[in-house]
Amino acid sequence: MTLAYTAALIASIGSLTSSGAALSAELMQGRCRMDYCAWFSIESRDMVGSNANGALFMVISKEWTSHHPNGSYDKRRPKTGGEASTGYYFCSKTKPSAIWQDDAGSWKVAILNLASPSGAEENAVIEYFAVCHGVQSGHDTSDTFDALTKRFGYAPVQAADLRDVARPEDILKE
Repeated sequence: MTLAYTAALIASIGSLTSSGAALSAELMQGRCRMDYCAWFSIESRDMVGSNANGALFMVISKEWTSHHPNGSYDKRRPKTGGEASTGYYFCSKTKPSAIWQDDAGSWKVAILNLASPSGAEENAVIEYFAVCHGVQSGHDTSDTFDALTKRFGYAPVQAADLRDVARPEDILKE
């Protein structure tokens, strides 16, 4: 694959522009529900490979939670956690995916429904848009998931069942 082709591919999936780089290590809010909010920061993201369908990024992030009694999400509360974890995002117009290692050490792949994520995948979609496009989505933003998928030119994607891969880079062989 030529360097020019790789550059064009990255540009076609929304590229990581200087505005995207500004989100690195910035605290971002994830999903809030049942008196708790999720928070994360992207500590690093590195492209580890690409194919005709997209680009695979290794992401080190830190995650926190905050407790908001009685659903008072608009009030600032202390955060707990801050542990670092490593995961992967496949930035793709056709197979937008999150890839992570479960507690047993198996690598799992989930194709994400970016326009209308289930509650369980909402945090992954919020982080996907931050990693792949450098934007905050979800809670308290003007960009809804559906609006972002249209803005970045995603075709409707049907989320699929989780599947195993031997290693994250295997998604590039598909």
